[in-house]
Amino acid sequence: MSSQPTYCRLCESRCGLTADTDSGELTALHADKSDPSSKGFICDTATYSVSVLRDPLRITEPMKRVDGHLKPVSWETAISEIGAKLKTIRSQQGAAAIGLYLGDAVQRSSRSLVRALAFGVGSGTPHIFSELCDNAGPRLWAAEQVIGHPTPLVSDLGRAHYVLLLSGSQRELGWGPHNAGMGHEAAIAHSRKTKGTKVVVADPTASDFATSMDGHLQIRPGTEPYLMLGMLCAIVRGGWTDAQFIRDYTTGFAQLEQAIQPWSVDRCAEICGIDGPTLSGVALKFSRAAMAVIHPAAHSFSNAAGGVGAWAWLALHAVTANLLRPGGLYENKGAFDLFGLLSHLPTEKAPKTASGHPLLWMQAPATALCENIQSGAVTALITVNGNPLGTLPNPDNTTSAIDALALHVAITTHEDASAAHADWVLPASHPWEQAGLCLHDSGVLPFRGTMWTPPVAQAKQKSKAEADILADLFSAFRPGLRGSVWGTHIGVTARYLASADLEQWEKRAFSWSDEIDLDAIPANESRIDLGASDRSTWRPSTEDGRLQLWPQAVADRINTITPPPIEGLSVRTGQAADRAPDIAHRREDAPTMTLRVHPDQGQDLGARMRLKTAHGMVTVTITHDIRLRPDVLDLPAQAGALFLLDETAVDPLTGAPVKDGLSGSLDKA
Repeated sequence: MSSQPTYCRLCESRCGLTADTDSGELTALHADKSDPSSKGFICDTATYSVSVLRDPLRITEPMKRVDGHLKPVSWETAISEIGAKLKTIRSQQGAAAIGLYLGDAVQRSSRSLVRALAFGVGSGTPHIFSELCDNAGPRLWAAEQVIGHPTPLVSDLGRAHYVLLLSGSQRELGWGPHNAGMGHEAAIAHSRKTKGTKVVVADPTASDFATSMDGHLQIRPGTEPYLMLGMLCAIVRGGWTDAQFIRDYTTGFAQLEQAIQPWSVDRCAEICGIDGPTLSGVALKFSRAAMAVIHPAAHSFSNAAGGVGAWAWLALHAVTANLLRPGGLYENKGAFDLFGLLSHLPTEKAPKTASGHPLLWMQAPATALCENIQSGAVTALITVNGNPLGTLPNPDNTTSAIDALALHVAITTHEDASAAHADWVLPASHPWEQAGLCLHDSGVLPFRGTMWTPPVAQAKQKSKAEADILADLFSAFRPGLRGSVWGTHIGVTARYLASADLEQWEKRAFSWSDEIDLDAIPANESRIDLGASDRSTWRPSTEDGRLQLWPQAVADRINTITPPPIEGLSVRTGQAADRAPDIAHRREDAPTMTLRVHPDQGQDLGARMRLKTAHGMVTVTITHDIRLRPDVLDLPAQAGALFLLDETAVDPLTGAPVKDGLSGSLDKA
């Protein structure tokens, strides 16, 4: 029996843990109280994941569908036959006929992300569909519009004097993408005690966390963009801006000032379901604070105006001088500075999918998958730790699209709905069975560094890391540069990285930084700490070096957004029920879905009802929550909720699916 430090890769928080192992088996996980990011926190998902390694639904050997049934085959057979099929499809139908689908888990591993992007770009296709658009997409897109490159801006919650949280469930759900660390709550508590930091929560539920703060805005689901627009209008009209900052560091303020006039404080407040003076008061306090930050949750812009909302979120920080500065939002270099890379990969110059969707971080929105399959543009698909049938709106349509593919390969750890419709299923090792090092995430402020770990368990039977599987497939596939939609230099680089030894390149990346020698890190250390982050670095990559307050894409969109209806019942499906990345990591997969409603709606506790939207219907079981707004139907994100959504109902700027703010009704089942 031994114990070693590690970190969790099951969600974005990346909590520091210690792992108990015995003869290559992971036996237990414990919180690491010395970790500066998680401060001794461990969630139920991490604890339960130990048993997931031995789950009977684990995929542990390659499988081929024969006569409608999956049959075990050797790795040699799987790689050879899939490679030959990919080569034929590319030769006959072109490089763009091959698509990749990247699950959210891919974004949490630099090695997996680099390999997957290299495979797709090296294959020559623009069809690299990704769940990135679901959570971080609108924020990254807005950063590119305003700052010049899609950087993961981080909330400096510990230094702020005024904080607006766009969710009361930050504690339960991990503080959002690109903001790793359960230590945020402790930092806020310390700031409230030592310097009187004020914290306001905007959420349809008056949770215990929300009511324990200094204010609570009980907004309707899906109205976060209008809360941002209302605050922006109040600050601009009230003259509460930082005129010197706007003059010296921004452009487009006059156009912004003119364009937001229709979005008055009272109009936005009515959409949100709160009163105008309250909204103005929050805006005034935000603008007058020495340092202030608005911190979204993962689902905050999962609505029809998500892109505009994310832009307004950044514009609020810019006009009050809280963008790219301490106590507000800024870039944290982390262990590996991505500025040079991201500033040379603008979305507007990237290839587009056959249906015209732009690529962000070289990735197309997952919601564009069905459209591109049904049009015949994509005929072969490789899913990498993703489950489109359990993630995308309108699962019936997604199923029909996937079943029409000439080739579908699923690289996954467990049996799921998408694997059940695959021609080939290839066994991926679990994150606990892989080495971990995340170079593309900023980490928790104010630290500059990252976490790393060797595997803490042996891979089960014939399973392999998804990066290794993709490397083997690419070597068997061996696509040429002809027919690629990417430039020659990018294509050549991608073809090399698609099968190169990425561990060696990670070491080279660190050696170039001249700060870290991975081989010199003691075996009992899991943190690479480079000290405090440089909070004075100004790094816009726009042509004039200024923040663009009025991007053309926002100008084209802002007057066409349609607010959610004010009357009737409003549905929320965007907020996750827990941290579990998939069904396998959830302790209980309830056979019936539970709908949270306020008792004043008059629905009987435990009643079976049909929840309807314009797109679909599901059967739910009623549970009461007196803390919820009376006009809200709250169905935490799960596979069944996808039947209430439509794959064509997306934010046109980012492709993010519309999950919150839909009109709903209840009938007896």
